[in-house]
Amino acid sequence: MSRLILIPLAIILLLVVAAGILVPLLLDEEKVLAIASAQLQEQTGATLTVGGDTSLSLFPVLGISLADASLTLPGEEEAAVHTRALSIGVQMMPLLSGNVQIDSIRVDGLTAKLVSAEQPPGVDTSKMNDRELDAFYKARRQAITQAGDAAGAEVALAVPLALNVAQLIVTDARIESIDATTGESTVIELIKFEASSLNLEEKPIPIAAQVRMPGEQVIELDMEGVIRINQETQQLSLDDLQVQIRGATAQPLNATISGKIDTPRQIADLQLKLELGPTRGAGTLRYASFESPQVDTVLQLNLLDPALLALAGPDAAAQAQSEAAPASGDEPLPLDVIRLIDTKAQLSVEQAVFDAHTVTDVLIKLRALDGVVKVSTFTGELHGGKLDLTATFNGKHNSARLVSAGTLTQLNIASALAAMESEPLFTGAASLDWKINGQGRTTNELIQGLKGPIKLTTIQPVLKGMSVEKMLCQAVALVNQEALTATFPADTSFKTLGADLQLNDGKLQISPLSAELAQVKLSGSGNLDLLSQDFKTTFKARLTPELEQLDRACRVSKRLTAIDWPVTCKGNTSEDPAKWCGVDTEDIITDLTKNEAKRTVEKEASKLLNKFFNKGD
Repeated sequence: MSRLILIPLAIILLLVVAAGILVPLLLDEEKVLAIASAQLQEQTGATLTVGGDTSLSLFPVLGISLADASLTLPGEEEAAVHTRALSIGVQMMPLLSGNVQIDSIRVDGLTAKLVSAEQPPGVDTSKMNDRELDAFYKARRQAITQAGDAAGAEVALAVPLALNVAQLIVTDARIESIDATTGESTVIELIKFEASSLNLEEKPIPIAAQVRMPGEQVIELDMEGVIRINQETQQLSLDDLQVQIRGATAQPLNATISGKIDTPRQIADLQLKLELGPTRGAGTLRYASFESPQVDTVLQLNLLDPALLALAGPDAAAQAQSEAAPASGDEPLPLDVIRLIDTKAQLSVEQAVFDAHTVTDVLIKLRALDGVVKVSTFTGELHGGKLDLTATFNGKHNSARLVSAGTLTQLNIASALAAMESEPLFTGAASLDWKINGQGRTTNELIQGLKGPIKLTTIQPVLKGMSVEKMLCQAVALVNQEALTATFPADTSFKTLGADLQLNDGKLQISPLSAELAQVKLSGSGNLDLLSQDFKTTFKARLTPELEQLDRACRVSKRLTAIDWPVTCKGNTSEDPAKWCGVDTEDIITDLTKNEAKRTVEKEASKLLNKFFNKGD
């Protein structure tokens, strides 16, 4: 792009100088054009060809107009730049005193075809072993440092260029960039570009532009604001540049950009204001090609919602969704992409949407380098609970590792289930405390490889749609050979409910799980498969005599309180909870029979002993 900009500037200056020299020759068009073409050939090696009319004017400005003009770059057979019409006007009086002041430049129907230099093939880190990856990171850091040193030296070699243009207007321009390696073409249509008071002395230059990028997803850009160019330092300053992008997202993206761009060093220090639908944001962004981090941003947002980044229009969104293959979880993790990220970020978000869940008052601090993404801070409020976690994803080597520790306190269980559109199985509050780690090459491997403890505690938990007391009373009534007559609550309110959980081999091991109701104590263990969401748990219930208060048929004798009542729960978390659990009455009757036989034997043995000792007396 910079090459394309310099070529028209060179043409402009040479034509102006040529015109100034030939004013005494009474504005001979052919001589002016011949001298301008020769000067252009000598200075740049480029060849200027004019297929249309050429005209000169003297008053009120010295002007030259070219029609159907083409420019062929050195070493190329085809013209790289063609314009339907080009006109340049120069102030007459300053020219006579040796000072070039361009009144206007107008370009219409510009077309340019540029072929990029062949780029070396990208490095595929997915095929490297761990030792080769370490060497790759080291070599990349050295290359970036060397490139930064070379870029800094370019400033000293810059040659000052005098440029003063009162007005520049470009209309109906088409620029095509062709990748020399792949042959892929990228087209940019410059509908209109206007700039006034062009200079290289860091004075304000008002600009306005309309840009269009054709393709399957048409993108349009409008830009208006003020820039400043300092030729000595080769810095570009942006003063509240207003940018609107349409077509990339469902709603237009509006941005206000201020700051400085150091072109030789490829550094941009910018202040940003963003608007995308209901999202508003502000912050700073530093991009430095030859520094680490390359991207350093501090951004405040009122809303972070990935849904706002959907492609523009319902047709585009539907097409993208239909073309996207459903992820099975067995695809390799995108480590090759993650290893190229060198970013430091601090995000403050009033409301962040992650799938079905919304986190408020979010603060995220992260650093990504050489395949390692470290989240040093992630705090917020999730369904009324306080979230505080740290996490590190290490994709530096071929088997990725994940480590996370944190707490979630006072989570509203009903709110969390409603967000997931799950059945309202539980109400109450839950708190989690975890420290987990795992490794794998795919998402499923990573999940199955997770290990570590999780502590679960609850406050006022209620299991909806299932009465544990009724289930146990039915079993007791069966043993008592009686029928229930009372009406039981549809739900189960626990006095306490908690569990020690352990992640291992893709399962969430539950051991122990303890719960207490008014008349029942439960303890048990089980597991939940993280991928299939299938679970199985076994509890032992200890009954108290107070169970009789619920129903006469539930009366519990000593022989019933002496045994563990087995309760088995199994199924899938997506199923009706009323079908999850049941009491194994056959085991209970077997235990009771064994206990009765034992008591009978003990009783008879006691009688025999008593008779024996009494007889001896």
